[in-house]
Amino acid sequence: MKLFKYGIGMFFAAVFITACSGNTNTNSVVINNTTNTPVSARPTATIDELASGRKVYEINCAICHKDNGSGGTVEVEGKKLDPDDLTSDKIKKFSDEKIIRYILNGVVDEGMPAFKDKLSEAEIRDVVRYIRTQFHKM
Repeated sequence: MKLFKYGIGMFFAAVFITACSGNTNTNSVVINNTTNTPVSARPTATIDELASGRKVYEINCAICHKDNGSGGTVEVEGKKLDPDDLTSDKIKKFSDEKIIRYILNGVVDEGMPAFKDKLSEAEIRDVVRYIRTQFHKM
């Protein structure tokens, strides 16, 4: 009987020591995602960025590219222009950096003015996010 009590005591001591050991990973979850799910390289825009981008677009871009981004022939200040369709596959393939360069420097031979002296860097980034979100839906 004494041996039985000693065995029970040792068992509970071992359980206690194991339970109180320094293992801090008991609540950790390891996710091993081995699928090839494509992830968007572009960060998603916040509501504030979209609101800012929409405002910048409506004030500066919609006159030529239209509210829906479709572009097409327009007359601005007596000049006939044919702005790009921002919903086209051609524009969708442009990097954000390329679109930013177009906005900053304009496209003189196509009649697009430069906005580097009119829009801040943040406004340009916001309008690019707005274009990507509204006109480049996949």
